[in-house]
Amino acid sequence: MSLRLSKEIVRGQTLIKLRHVFKIYRVSDTGVVALAGVDLDIARGEFVALVGPSGSGKSTILNLVGGLDRATAGTVEVGGRDLGRIQDEELTLFRREEVGFLWQGTARNLVPYLSLKENVELPLLATEQAAWVRKQRVGELLDMVGLADRADHMPWMLSGGEQQRAAVGVAIANLPSVLLADEPTAELDSAAAERVLTAFRDAVREFGTTVLMVTHDLLAAARADRTVRLRDGRLRHESRPARLDDKGQLALPEDAVAALSATEVEVEISGGEVVVRRKGGPQ
Repeated sequence: MSLRLSKEIVRGQTLIKLRHVFKIYRVSDTGVVALAGVDLDIARGEFVALVGPSGSGKSTILNLVGGLDRATAGTVEVGGRDLGRIQDEELTLFRREEVGFLWQGTARNLVPYLSLKENVELPLLATEQAAWVRKQRVGELLDMVGLADRADHMPWMLSGGEQQRAAVGVAIANLPSVLLADEPTAELDSAAAERVLTAFRDAVREFGTTVLMVTHDLLAAARADRTVRLRDGRLRHESRPARLDDKGQLALPEDAVAALSATEVEVEISGGEVVVRRKGGPQ
């Protein structure tokens, strides 16, 4: 029984839907607006980075999508489930079965007195799976994050990057629909951060997991399928990376190609920026 076959993967459909979402926190007699009417769709199997200055509303979106908080107004739907309307008991079940969390700071993600394999198995103990199934899943997950040879190690015996990769294994142990990551590379060097981001992409590829990552690291954000920029509780800009292939040719995202809707384009290079537009289009 392979882990990758144990849950149906349906990609491309809208999984997360935010409609005119407001979140206002009460501080003494003052209301602080964290989100001011956000509309956002995220597809199943998409890797999205939320970027913006502190206080822009990034972590608030994670909390709402993860069922840790409720919107003041508007609708937050995950998998067709309106999180603002369901009862607390159902919300607890939703968090357990549909959401994986990866927090900033490696110490928050692992139980320090359990080995790596015990940490990864911990979320599975709440299920009715047989012991041999749990053991196989743990092995596959540790192999996916490159830590199969560290299965019996305690967290304190690992580097920060290894701990965070192990935490990815814990977060996706139950094959959640959504993996929410809050500044997962903030305390890591570039090499360790790259390995964590690769683990995210592996989760997307193998299990169709939707990854929603909050980050200040623009290099980390560039690894996502789409970057959503927020400021003052509002969505200001969305972008998708255009990458160079092994021949040095520029590969544009599919939606950008569709928006250009032309067989010929013009390329303008100015001040370190490269602008691609339809030939004869507006300047």
